[in-house]
Amino acid sequence: MTDTEALDEHYKALRDEELLKLAAEGGFTAEAEQVLGKELARRNLMFDEAKRHFAPEWLDKADVGTFGVLTLANGERINAQVVGLNEVGDRLSVQVIPSEGFTRKGLRTRRSHRYIPLHRIASFEPQPHLIEQWPFSDPCRHKSSGPRLLLMSAIFLCMTVGSMLLVVLPRGTTYGLQVASLIFYTLCVLFFTFATTGSRGGGNVPGYKFTCPAVEPQIPRLLWRHLICLVALFVLETAALAVHPHLPDWLNIPDKKGFTPFEIALMFLGIGLAMGQILTNKSLLNRAHREFSA
Repeated sequence: MTDTEALDEHYKALRDEELLKLAAEGGFTAEAEQVLGKELARRNLMFDEAKRHFAPEWLDKADVGTFGVLTLANGERINAQVVGLNEVGDRLSVQVIPSEGFTRKGLRTRRSHRYIPLHRIASFEPQPHLIEQWPFSDPCRHKSSGPRLLLMSAIFLCMTVGSMLLVVLPRGTTYGLQVASLIFYTLCVLFFTFATTGSRGGGNVPGYKFTCPAVEPQIPRLLWRHLICLVALFVLETAALAVHPHLPDWLNIPDKKGFTPFEIALMFLGIGLAMGQILTNKSLLNRAHREFSA
């Protein structure tokens, strides 16, 4: 007896209720589904009727608009909001809520629509307060508030407009250049560490909120890092100014914009140090978010 004949004999031996329940469970091979379909047709029964009479127990919990966790037959867990059943009734329509807070392209807050066959869903656990839990409650995932926008705007204005005054006012004073550099350096690092900025890839690099529970414990470490970088910048600039009189004359020849090679070298020194600190700061805060989520 072939496999097809054995399946045919097995299905014929089942009562209508048993056959409908088997059809509702799904997960057949193409051959088994074809044989089962023929037996259902012979008894004037339909797959849709099986799904209506033997719907999964969890389906009663999956009301439209409900937030919860779907567990699939392969063990995958999905945070989602139920949208509804499609017209046929054999697939659940959901809005998948990504749990990852950060990626290289920015915050993952966009939901994706997905249709999942009922037979692939093992269970559904309603969680009405899902969005209030971490990482969905992470303030760094949300748009900037009014007070934060004002604060970041003030820092940006001090960094841009204020830097012009820092270049003019300390001239001729002892350590004037170093003090101006340290203030401008601090504003740059503060702004570009915590602000949401663009990237060459087209997406935004995520910013960080000062009051975020994943960020707050890292503030002391960030301050110590910043203090070390300030000391390094002060020492390097002081040493460069000390050897400046002994350098070749061509390093003091201004270009068309009025900058000498010596001044440009000092500027790139500060920019390089700032970029290194900003990247390490973001890496630290990104790692802190992943660990907090875990």
